[in-house]
Amino acid sequence: MAETTSEDVLGLFCTTESTRRRFDDWCVDPRRSEVVPMVMAHRTRVLYDLTEADISHVCQNTEHALGEVRRQVGESVPEIVDWHPNFAFTHTFHICVERLGCVPTYQRFREFSFHDPDGRNMLGDPAMKLVRDLVTREKYTEDRVRAAIRWRVGNAYYGFLREVYAFAHLRLRGVDLRFHPLADALFRVDAWTGRRALSLRVGNKKFRQGMNAGRKTPAEQLLADILPPLRFDTIELAAATRFGVVHVPSAGQLDEAAARLLAG
Repeated sequence: MAETTSEDVLGLFCTTESTRRRFDDWCVDPRRSEVVPMVMAHRTRVLYDLTEADISHVCQNTEHALGEVRRQVGESVPEIVDWHPNFAFTHTFHICVERLGCVPTYQRFREFSFHDPDGRNMLGDPAMKLVRDLVTREKYTEDRVRAAIRWRVGNAYYGFLREVYAFAHLRLRGVDLRFHPLADALFRVDAWTGRRALSLRVGNKKFRQGMNAGRKTPAEQLLADILPPLRFDTIELAAATRFGVVHVPSAGQLDEAAARLLAG
């Protein structure tokens, strides 16, 4: 069975003064006191066994992750637009997958977040605390706060499902892609094969488009001084045009990406 550990991530990406300092700062951050041991102990296994049928089933059977929330309401609470719990969303998604033994539909992920002890600690309880805090301060109605959180988490879920879809299909095309939430959250590497790091990006006015734009420092900059040098590849999608549908790369985009990665 294929497996990727945090040690695998550190051995490849944490080899310079700047990356070691980034890792050390993360380890001693008081907000990450519960995060670090869970992520460091995490082993990616389930994602390596996904079939095309598994991915299609989730995409076709997931509940609408955004519910009835529209952008105007979903982005109307500034405190939630860029809200991050102590556990990054990618941490929660990856741990959920390994715990359940499958990629969950949104409704199953929501059940994990509110009923599993770890799920509650990572996402469910922080979300409910945020609701209480904002409503207590009488800044917004409870319905508006809940809608904004649904928009934030729902979009994060769709992003994760898009990555899983793309990378599973690339592996089915023969690319030995690897993943781990430590690489994703700390070094901005969505997946990698050998010494090639891969990012999946959706370009639009708000989020990053191309290497030099956006609010997050891309892997190309974070890992620029690693030797031997890493090579970087990107699958970039145009902005989604259909509401509440999993926005995934086309077969042609995946074919082109697989050809580039296999050639390298």
